[in-house]
Amino acid sequence: MYYQCWAVMSCNVPHERVFKASKSNNFYMGLLLLVLFLSLLPVVYTIMTLPPSSDCGPFSGRAQMYDVVMETIEKDLPAFIGNIFTYATNPGLIIPAVLLMVLAIYYLNATSKNYQNANLELKRKMSKHLLNKSHNKLHGLTLCAIIVFNMIFE
Repeated sequence: MYYQCWAVMSCNVPHERVFKASKSNNFYMGLLLLVLFLSLLPVVYTIMTLPPSSDCGPFSGRAQMYDVVMETIEKDLPAFIGNIFTYATNPGLIIPAVLLMVLAIYYLNATSKNYQNANLELKRKMSKHLLNKSHNKLHGLTLCAIIVFNMIFE
């Protein structure tokens, strides 16, 4: 009995972090991420597609507002940093990166649920084991009391 208890306590160590509020935290973080993407859509659409005013403003004389950013990267930064920005803004790299982040969130959510289930199962096993142990002690004490009672009154 004690060996089994020691084996369970040493081998099946529950995770240090308790995942009681993991569902609400993931929902909140997902909601924040959704609001971030939704709030960036009009800004990115404006910068990338709408032509700037040709009469005045910091973007006058340019075909797109984004041209100022690319011109700054090309002229003010070293060439290798410009190449890094060119590759980083490639949609072939951005889309897989976003998908990788979504998969990472899904994986972390699944592992947190698995850890939570494992913790609940360990708690169930330990409470069942302690209940059986106390039941066995009570049964042993009852047998001892019957034997002692029989010895005294015989």
